[in-house]
Amino acid sequence: MKQQSSNNQDHYPKDTNELPSVSTLTISVDTAGEINYNCDWDSSEEGIIGISAILYKLMLSDLSIKIFDEIKAQCVLDDNEQDFLAIEETIRRYSAIDGKTGKEKDDDIVVPPDEIINL
Repeated sequence: MKQQSSNNQDHYPKDTNELPSVSTLTISVDTAGEINYNCDWDSSEEGIIGISAILYKLMLSDLSIKIFDEIKAQCVLDDNEQDFLAIEETIRRYSAIDGKTGKEKDDDIVVPPDEIINL
């Protein structure tokens, strides 16, 4: 998905330029398929709390599910369900590959299997 979502979830401003950022996490994929990320935060209490909140919501809360659901909703709004189905299938293939290679993930599942089936 190339455009940023405009949904206001978890009380975040609709336009990220409304308030100055004290913490950011940017995730991207290059043309070789490598995942890259950049993490930055202010050396302040707000910055530390912000980056901690981002990591907590990614690792231990449901932020990844919310992002996944928002991608689905955006694909439906754009009448582009085929993209969503392709994304969903690619996630299933990644999951199958990880299972075959015996990769240990410490139970970190981006989308629980029962959630994928219901989409």
